[in-house]
Amino acid sequence: MATHQQFFCLQSCPNSKIEGSDEVAYSRPTCDVRLSRNDLVEHLKCHCKLRLTRCPHPLCELCIVYARMPAHVEVCPYAPVSCPRECGDPKLTRRSLDAHRSDCPNEPVPCVHAPLGCSHVAPRGQIGQHERDIGIHFVTLSKAFVQLQQSHEQRINQMEEKLQAQSSLLERLQVQAAIFQEGLLVLQPVMAKARAEAEARAEAIARAQAKARAEAKARADAQALARELHGSYVVRGKMQ
Repeated sequence: MATHQQFFCLQSCPNSKIEGSDEVAYSRPTCDVRLSRNDLVEHLKCHCKLRLTRCPHPLCELCIVYARMPAHVEVCPYAPVSCPRECGDPKLTRRSLDAHRSDCPNEPVPCVHAPLGCSHVAPRGQIGQHERDIGIHFVTLSKAFVQLQQSHEQRINQMEEKLQAQSSLLERLQVQAAIFQEGLLVLQPVMAKARAEAEARAEAIARAQAKARAEAKARADAQALARELHGSYVVRGKMQ
């Protein structure tokens, strides 16, 4: 049983020391409070800056040390925020702000007829009244129809110009093809004549070569016969 002296003796908060490496101890905050054991339980529960506390925002379930709670509150995704368009939505949080802009009644949106030329912009909750105004949009649609018709006619004119240019190019190509065809017709007889002359020259050369080979053979035969006769005369002379 603790004595009276032990019960009221000053001691350090358990969060004054952090287990782990020196780097961890240096990076984390510590509690340097010294108090009596009698006040220790209340200190750890209500006053220690390193006690675990839950985020004050009801939808956030994060529990962190009390000393770091202000930094978390600044960025908590479940913190309530006001709509920048002042629509008064009471359930808006930092997390749902971007999605809220897609259906906020005060968010400026263009008229549904903007693609046809209407440049009117109004809050989403009021744009319907403008879109239902037939008189305003009849003039807008009439202008858009005229512009569309002019654009269509311009495109038709451009296509006709391209078609005419292509037709002119086709005509020039046809003329060039006809000239080329006529040139071929003119060259065909010339080429046929040149081919016949070349074949005739080739045949003449072949006949001349055959004649030369025959004459060379005849000379060789005559020389062989002369040598043979000469040899026989020499043998007879020696025998006589």
